Amino acid sequence: MLMESLMNLFRDLRRLGATLLAPAALSAALLSACGGGTSQVEPFIPERLIVLGDESSVIEADGRKYAMNDERNAVVAARCLDLPTIAQMVASQYGFVFEQCNPTGAVPKAFIAAVKGAQVGDPGTGLLFQMARVQVLTGTALGEKDLVTVMIGTNDIIDLYQSVQAGRLTSAEAVDQAKSRGKLAAAQISALLATGAKALVMTVPDLSQSPYATAAAKLDPNAKTLLHDLSYDYNGSLRTSITPNDGRYFGLVLADDAVTAAVSSPSSYLAAPANVTDAACTTPTPALITNCVITNDAATTTLVTGATADNYLWAGDRYLGPVAQNRVGQLAQSRAINNPL
Repeated sequence: MLMESLMNLFRDLRRLGATLLAPAALSAALLSACGGGTSQVEPFIPERLIVLGDESSVIEADGRKYAMNDERNAVVAARCLDLPTIAQMVASQYGFVFEQCNPTGAVPKAFIAAVKGAQVGDPGTGLLFQMARVQVLTGTALGEKDLVTVMIGTNDIIDLYQSVQAGRLTSAEAVDQAKSRGKLAAAQISALLATGAKALVMTVPDLSQSPYATAAAKLDPNAKTLLHDLSYDYNGSLRTSITPNDGRYFGLVLADDAVTAAVSSPSSYLAAPANVTDAACTTPTPALITNCVITNDAATTTLVTGATADNYLWAGDRYLGPVAQNRVGQLAQSRAINNPL
């Protein structure tokens, strides 16, 4: 009777144009229906978190981040815990702390190998350099007990855009290079997975939606179109070229989709008055974004008038604010829990 019901179900799916289950899946369905089944996937519990990428994943020695820093907490050592970055949210999922943000003096089990200004293939800042840096920082190379977060590419996209502006590349050549850099990042992540480590791989936001693009568009009417194309093609190559393309080895976190959703419907994500186009902090150079701070003194708070931690999507001209960091961090936590790593 059970077998007849299952066969009727498959016949009905076939009539609707659905693809038949592969033989292995059919066998699994039958085993499950008959009270048998395959063994349960054992959840992956990492012993360390390794953070790779650019400054968006860096915490400086003083606890400041390349995002918005809330310094209203009277406990100075604990300030770095407020408005957490994506990497901090993943670390908190496992109860790990970073040396750079460790108010209780716990044994650090999360380590930042990410480098400020990193570009994918740069020999002194890129992913291969960072992977080798893990052993220098921790004394142990990457291995099967490690969970690794990877978020890199923003500096590559801006570098390619600026190369077009300087006449070193045509727009078409820059887009081709964006594809190549995405594939290179994927190849290096594939090498990371070959060590046995698991990974959470973040796409980069569509930089055509950033304050950087808004400023660039004042002088270059093609800025937003080109930055969109560079972001899209970099992310496309990154997300489709990692091997093995299997959720048991890495989880893909679509930060670009999360940011686009907030841009499309600001009031669904941000407090009023929502702002998805401007930076909450303006600094002389992006390198000083660590000076984007909220304090109890209006004279030292560096946010622009009207900006709060809740209503601006961007902290700096290319750096995500707390709401976006939180949303992408939640997606990363979900991938860590739900992917069969």
